[in-house]
Amino acid sequence: MQSGQHTISGYDNALERGHHLSILIGQGVSAWVAHDLRTLRPAAMAWGVDADALRSMELPEFPRTVTYVSLPEWSTLVPDGALEPAAAADHLSLVHGPLGHQLVRDEPVTTLGASCLYVHDDSHARAVLERFPNARSLPLQAVLLRGAQSRSITKPTLLLHRGKDRSDIALAHGQQVLLSSSYPTRSAEDLLYFCLLAAERCQLGPEELMIRTGGTHLTAEERALLHRYFQDHATAVVVTWSDDRHQDIPADLWLAAFDQFPCVS
Repeated sequence: MQSGQHTISGYDNALERGHHLSILIGQGVSAWVAHDLRTLRPAAMAWGVDADALRSMELPEFPRTVTYVSLPEWSTLVPDGALEPAAAADHLSLVHGPLGHQLVRDEPVTTLGASCLYVHDDSHARAVLERFPNARSLPLQAVLLRGAQSRSITKPTLLLHRGKDRSDIALAHGQQVLLSSSYPTRSAEDLLYFCLLAAERCQLGPEELMIRTGGTHLTAEERALLHRYFQDHATAVVVTWSDDRHQDIPADLWLAAFDQFPCVS
């Protein structure tokens, strides 16, 4: 993957407290998206291998707020009433097995009355925090849940994030979350199978839901296969820039960066 970036006309990366900066890092890639807080629209983005995106000259210098998602992530949802003090690591271990002595983070999901417990690769987090010490960590699972809810206005929506070796899926109908899970994924056929399985577990046929897809390792072959089986399949990220210099921006690869902004706005 080659590094790239794009800015809209009038973007000023030195504008103080004028942007929210969303960062995605891990599993060999990085990206960021700057939302203009006056218009609430994306104003700039960059992407690259490893942590290259954080070295972009267009990175906002003085953002008002910063969030980041670090991959890979191990997470689970726990209802608020079931979460006992000092038991977070035990909840995660029940789902993922022993995770060592990593710091367990806790992100409230207020629309569900639950908390998302998660751990991630601290080396990626350090790369972000060295540049932006005030950056707030967000779990991918919570970001996808919010994204699925916001997109499911007319009918149930499956939001897919394709990672390096797994798929994270959130399925919602309005504010009701029907499913949130992760699946090991090594091929396009695996991806299709788990999307169909998620729909089946929610007692939905492929024709009854929207599927919106993105993720750092989503391929053209996978997009085409999903399109054959789901009537209402489209990219999860539609960005309309003010010019046409970059029609080939792989915007939906950076779904986990674009979708952070609604979680904090």
